[in-house]
Amino acid sequence: EVGSNVLIRQNVTIGRSKPERSAGYPNIADNVSIGAGSVILGDLELGEVCVIGANSVVLDDVRANSTVAGAPAKEIEK
Repeated sequence: EVGSNVLIRQNVTIGRSKPERSAGYPNIADNVSIGAGSVILGDLELGEVCVIGANSVVLDDVRANSTVAGAPAKEIEK
C-alpha cells in the first residue's frame, strides 16, 4: 500500500524480499519522500513523514518523522 502525498523519485525499487512468498510487500504511509535509486524490500512499514535518502537500501521499518540513508539504511535524523 502507498499512502497519499508520497514522492517516489526515479529508479526506485519497491518489492518483496523473497520472490517465492505470497506476502511481504512494504506499506508506505502518507507524506513519505523516497530518494532516487532507493531499494525498499520486504514486509516493512515506512512511517508518516519519513525521508529515505538517495540510493538507500531499506530492509527494516522506518519510524515516523525520521530520515534514513545508506546501504543498509540507518536512521540519521529524527
